[in-house]
Amino acid sequence: MTLDFAGFSSETLHNALEEPLDKVRSGRLAPESITVRLLLPDTTAPMAVPVLVDGLQDEAALRQRARNIALTNVGGIAHSVEMLAELGLVRKASVQVKVHRASSLFKLYILNRSEAFFGFYPLRERTVAIDDTDHTFYDVTGKDTTLFHHAAGPDDASLGSQYVQQAQMWFDSVWSTIAYERQS
Repeated sequence: MTLDFAGFSSETLHNALEEPLDKVRSGRLAPESITVRLLLPDTTAPMAVPVLVDGLQDEAALRQRARNIALTNVGGIAHSVEMLAELGLVRKASVQVKVHRASSLFKLYILNRSEAFFGFYPLRERTVAIDDTDHTFYDVTGKDTTLFHHAAGPDDASLGSQYVQQAQMWFDSVWSTIAYERQS
């Protein structure tokens, strides 16, 4: 089983993986291996989102908040997936993470190079207290994203096949060119 994800923090993915990974633990699913690649924005540099509403200015505290959310979810995904190999339930399990300097305004999941789920992040104005100071900012809302499903068809010429191929090509090109290992 392979899963490539491009998006903001992997928070929704972390939640969505719980059920299928529980099925592996209970023996109802038995993949030979699980490989997960996560492509996330580099929150150590200014980004288009999150950004303060007032003047669309960068705010380091908002990026640190986003970083903490991503680190929590990436850590949870890695632990859950890698535990399956430690328990001997899959032969091999790996989670790799790379970051890039672009803001994620959409999310993309590619399963086994044969299915793709794509959705645009809605932007919302939010106010959050960080260190007892309110920050009003624009943020992506992954849980509100409508995902569009595309599946590879019986031949390479079908619309679904072309979509999945192009999505995989895009992911692989970003992964192998401008993405880099995240600094802890």
